[in-house]
Amino acid sequence: MPKLFSTIFLKKPLRQQLSAIFRARMLLLRASISYAGICIRILALRILHPKKTYIGVLLAQHLGDIVAAEPIIGGFHEKYKEAEIFWIIRKPFAELLAYHPGIKGLIVEENLFVSIWLTKFSPFTQLFNLHLNDIRYEPNLCSVLENPKAAELNITKENYYDKFSLLGIFSALCGINVSDRAPKLYTGETKYSLPFNGNYWLIHRKSTDIAREWKDENWIRLIDYLTQEHGVNIVEIGTDSPLACSNPHFLSLVGQTSILETAVLIRSAGFFLGIDSGPTHMANAFEIPAFIICGQFVNFKRYMSYSGAYTNKNIANIYFNPSGSAHELSYLEVLEALQNTLKEIKNLSSYGIII
Repeated sequence: MPKLFSTIFLKKPLRQQLSAIFRARMLLLRASISYAGICIRILALRILHPKKTYIGVLLAQHLGDIVAAEPIIGGFHEKYKEAEIFWIIRKPFAELLAYHPGIKGLIVEENLFVSIWLTKFSPFTQLFNLHLNDIRYEPNLCSVLENPKAAELNITKENYYDKFSLLGIFSALCGINVSDRAPKLYTGETKYSLPFNGNYWLIHRKSTDIAREWKDENWIRLIDYLTQEHGVNIVEIGTDSPLACSNPHFLSLVGQTSILETAVLIRSAGFFLGIDSGPTHMANAFEIPAFIICGQFVNFKRYMSYSGAYTNKNIANIYFNPSGSAHELSYLEVLEALQNTLKEIKNLSSYGIII
């Protein structure tokens, strides 16, 4: 029984019931208008250009997933001649693909109902849903985004890292072989000026899961060590919860930059320190030398998110806690591993970094 009319729902005060019904109706109305517009647009293009292949890519959210999936665009152009690719994406992430030369257009997902309907009644020549099952749902009407292809391949949220990187998952769902390719990012003319000159290192420390994070007191100790030992400025990026660090060579830009401004900052950095996160996938796309703190995540004791640069130990060290989460790693063991990494990574000199 849909949650909207469940026993729990019926026990709520009448005012709350009416409010929930109104919200659900408005969601459906906006979705209907958006879905109709998409169908009219794509079907008209197919009528006008019948020789072209119109491909819809549904990967609407999560920064790291979208960056990791980028190589499928080239794979589609190789497999389907005269392909026109449209990417269905949530508004907060649309800027990430705005300048991509291989994408014909971005379709902003009004709400989840639009994506659900597109997977069931698609106007595209082919639609590829890159979301796994049991991840995206609309609670107001108990509606779930399903992916029969993922079920057919037995790729679930419980096992997806057992055999694949993120790109490996997306490649399998699309039926193309691009799982070993490096992602690329396009920033257009976006610029960002820092209040200091010279080389800087970037850190990103926050996640939606605290198990993926390293303790703040450890970050502060590490920043103090690095600024003194290597004479670099440290810049923090992210969307919320800036680090409370008073080091004069530390600058927090958390919550102050757009996605593309963040990309520009990463592209110009000398070194990247972070956790397994969306900005780390961006650093991977720009091949920035890196040290990434990782550990057990859900039921995955060890996994590889990345393709391209960060599979090369001469560029990045994906440092795993062998016995627990990233949150449990001590300061001294991370410091020792980082010191060894800085000695081993071969291309730091191109950024003016002397170890």
